[in-house]
Amino acid sequence: MSSEEESDLYTPYSERPEWSDVTPIPQDDGPHPVCPIMYTDEFKDKMNYFRAILKSKEKSLRVLKLLEDIVQDNPSNYTVWYYRREVLKSIENDTSIEYDIADEMQLLNEMGETDPKNYQIWNHRRFIVEKYIGAASNEGEKLFLSDVLNEDAKNYHAWSHRQWLLKTFQQWQGELEFVNKLLKLDHRNNSAWNHRFFVLLSNNQLPFSKELIDREVEFALGYIKFSPNNESPWSYLRGLFKGQSLLNYQDLLKQLLELKSKYIGCSHVNSIILDFYQEENSKKSLEDSLNICKLLSETIDPIHKKYWEFKYNTIEIKLKSL
Repeated sequence: MSSEEESDLYTPYSERPEWSDVTPIPQDDGPHPVCPIMYTDEFKDKMNYFRAILKSKEKSLRVLKLLEDIVQDNPSNYTVWYYRREVLKSIENDTSIEYDIADEMQLLNEMGETDPKNYQIWNHRRFIVEKYIGAASNEGEKLFLSDVLNEDAKNYHAWSHRQWLLKTFQQWQGELEFVNKLLKLDHRNNSAWNHRFFVLLSNNQLPFSKELIDREVEFALGYIKFSPNNESPWSYLRGLFKGQSLLNYQDLLKQLLELKSKYIGCSHVNSIILDFYQEENSKKSLEDSLNICKLLSETIDPIHKKYWEFKYNTIEIKLKSL
């Protein structure tokens, strides 16, 4: 349906009998507005009535319908979404008013499909899930988010909502398997790698146990060997060692040295080996570190030449002090 056809079907609120008791309040831009916005007549009509109910503080079903009409025109209007939440909280305590919260979720589902990265829609969804739905619908919400992420695996809002959902209701079952599916579809999905680390961090204390690290090192190396220049699994690998020494994992160093000889032009493997050598802090390890810095700055990663030269100079000073 075209916008002209929709306009033909639109009945102004001023002509609706159920709104005859409300006096609309026009927008006041002052006597000489510098740059007035050319709102449509429909939008002005809706907002005039919105200002009126804000003034009267009315909270009713007809107000919910008005607010829905407005957010369909402007889904990012924070004030309208805020007032909608206030209306919902009010009618919840009014036994004379019946409203099925499933209708609210249906509205959010529909609007989320057409505007999947709208802050206000996601913020309102979080409010509804937390206040009215809770853990009982957690699995349904996870399925909804899975569908969203299958459409766009980098949707920040969906990931944020999923992580909030998991932490709030503590239902982590199947989450690593979910991440695995996404990584099989796209091993460069940094959001999925980040989520995997989030799941580990939320369910384990730092520093991670050796058993967990060994398992996750094997997992990360599987993807690294498949695509050695993909930065995401390398960053994930580094994160596993938060709060503990790399030197406790000499077997990993041996594997990295093998990868270094196989993937000569990979800056990531050289960088993490450099971390091992610097932590060892012996004369030989620091000399080897200087060689790696030189290799990275001159051959493998010249785009970060200044950084590797800085590292070189820092290590050189440390070496001279031994």
